[in-house]
Amino acid sequence: LNFDRDIAGPMARTVEDGVRLFNVIAGYDPNDPLVEPNRREENYLEFLNVDGLTGKRLGVLRNLVDQEGADPEIKLIFEDALLSLAEAGAEIVDPFSIEDFRSLSDAIPFCPRFRYDAAQYLRTLSSPPINDVSAVLETNEISDEARSRLTFYSKYPMEISPDEWEEPCITWPNNPLRNQLLHNVVTSMDATQIDAIIFPTWSNPPAHIDRGVEEYAGDNSQLLAPDAGLPALTIPMGFWREHLPAGLQFVGRPYSEGALIEMAYSFEQATHYRRPPAGYAELDKRKHSLFE
Repeated sequence: LNFDRDIAGPMARTVEDGVRLFNVIAGYDPNDPLVEPNRREENYLEFLNVDGLTGKRLGVLRNLVDQEGADPEIKLIFEDALLSLAEAGAEIVDPFSIEDFRSLSDAIPFCPRFRYDAAQYLRTLSSPPINDVSAVLETNEISDEARSRLTFYSKYPMEISPDEWEEPCITWPNNPLRNQLLHNVVTSMDATQIDAIIFPTWSNPPAHIDRGVEEYAGDNSQLLAPDAGLPALTIPMGFWREHLPAGLQFVGRPYSEGALIEMAYSFEQATHYRRPPAGYAELDKRKHSLFE
């Protein structure tokens, strides 16, 4: 993860479960230069509105739908999701475009700053278990994939800010390319009166666990929201070959989490695509509830 673009959020069984957790962890952090004070909603649970899609305008970002290498069945599942969104009361704006989206997305470089970012966090702990994530390489408790990634990041300095590297990684919000992308997104949304941008979370099905590295392809979730610093929410939209889940991503304006929750919850309640994996029954809420 890069701490100026990747934000950990709830991964939950349902939208409601995710919102209950988000309601606790969302808030202003004076140590976070990217967060504005007084922007969180008082109670995000109030946005669990079954009619939340009524009157909403959703823009289809075709750049992330009809792209080279996209799986045909994922595209069909997405088209079915568009029909469900419309039936639930949304107005679909198709296509929706962002000025210079592809060129800006391609031009924003990947910054291998994980080791530096992790060190900054570890220094805030009174008794950190380690001071450098590269120390994990000395153990035998990580997977081959994690070892490969940490070996890559260990080549970059831990003590020098990425802004000061020989080939600098300009930190958000001082990165002109990312600022331009954010500006273009919001300008396009305002011009078309869009409430959210939608596209398949992944344009390819999940890779087999034994071939995860070789078959890793089609991750749309990293191409817009992280680079532009925007909130996003993913909800199940169906199944590839009847058993592998496919996701629908909603991306909104800065601090529009409430509206995204409304739309995702409404879609979830209209479709009920989510189902437990084979071999795992639904939990008995009376025995496993965290909120009663």
